[in-house]
Amino acid sequence: MKERLKRLWRWLRREVLNRQMLLWFTIAELIFWAPCIAGIILAALIDPWFWAVCTAYVAFWALPLTPAIPLQIGLAIGLKKAAEAIRKRRNKKGGKTDDK
Repeated sequence: MKERLKRLWRWLRREVLNRQMLLWFTIAELIFWAPCIAGIILAALIDPWFWAVCTAYVAFWALPLTPAIPLQIGLAIGLKKAAEAIRKRRNKKGGKTDDK
């Protein structure tokens, strides 16, 4: 059990607790809260009814039994892995650069 906890901690430090992951987590947060951000903008510009949409979205995800934080962390890790796969595929195709 102790060895498993050590492996988990090493994985967390390597994959999640670093500077690059902070960028991916910020992007994931913007994606996750995009409906609320859009509701605020629409409420300010078009109709105050959109405040209700924004409030309902925040109220739903603020409940204690919703998996908001694990979803956000999972989205950040997924975005990071997708970006790595795209970079790897580009480098595999020949690594062409636009040096004209």
